[in-house]
Parts: sequence; structure tokens; C-alpha cells
Amino acid sequence: MELNRSGIIGQSTTLAHVFKILAKVAPTDSTVLVTGESGTGKELLVRALHANSNRASKPFVPINCGAIPKELLESELFGHEKGAFTHAIRSRPGRFELADGGTIFLDEIGEMDLSLQVKILRVLQEKEIERVGGTGVKKVDVRIVAATNRDLEAEVNAGHFRRIFTTA
Repeated sequence: MELNRSGIIGQSTTLAHVFKILAKVAPTDSTVLVTGESGTGKELLVRALHANSNRASKPFVPINCGAIPKELLESELFGHEKGAFTHAIRSRPGRFELADGGTIFLDEIGEMDLSLQVKILRVLQEKEIERVGGTGVKKVDVRIVAATNRDLEAEVNAGHFRRIFTTA
């Protein structure tokens, strides 16, 4: 079967190598971290990863972790219950619930607050979330793909990032 490149064009040897890796990783449920400088097409690559995965018919839910204030990001990711905070007039599912069965794309993961990284780790390990203001957990079946332009190894060494997406 031919690889769905999802709009990525080019024929360099480097890009051919990227497509080879994409073809191997896409059919798995592995968590993936895509790194590279801003403007290099990380989101296009992630969309191609989803399009070639077994989850392609399920939701692809992107969220830019750097564009949402840290006070709101937890609610965006995990949802909230009615009354959890001042403007929570109704319960609302988060992006992890919306992505159930599919792929969630955490863009600019390097911008995420340390306290929220702990909750992402729980999703990775336990496959469950808890809404803000909630009292119970919900199981979620999502593939997590993250991207950053930061050197996460250096961020870990500086104490700014937990070792959740970096290589051991």
C-alpha cells in the first residue's frame, strides 16, 4: 500500500528517510515525539502519521499547548465539570475525550507547565483522565503525538521538563 503523504511534497534523501520511518511507526500505537525547527512541517508530518495509522478513521485532535494560557490548558485537555470554576456553567469534554479512538496532537509540548506534564504522564501510563472538578476517572484510547522545536533533553537537564517524551 502506498504511503499517504497528506500534502507533503519533496524528494530529498532526508525526506525519503522520514517517509521510511513514518511507514514503520504509523501502524503502531506508539507515542511519538516530532522535533524540529519552527516552520519545518512538523504538523504536516503528524497529520500524515495519523492518516497512515489504524486510527485514520477516528478523530485527529490538535492542540497548541503554547497558545493557550496554562490556567486554561488543563480544562482544554481534560475537560471540566459544571461548577469546577467560576465560568464553568456546564460540563465539557476535553480534547482527550474528543480524540478517543484517534490521535491527539500536542503541539509545542515544550511549553507545557510541569504540573500538567504529570497529568499527561498519567494518560500515557494508565490511559485515563480526570476532568477538572471531577471525582472519577475516564478511560481514553488515544494515541499521543507531540511536537516541539525545543531541545527537550536540555529542558529536562535544566529542570523545566519531565522525562516523559525524551529518550532514556
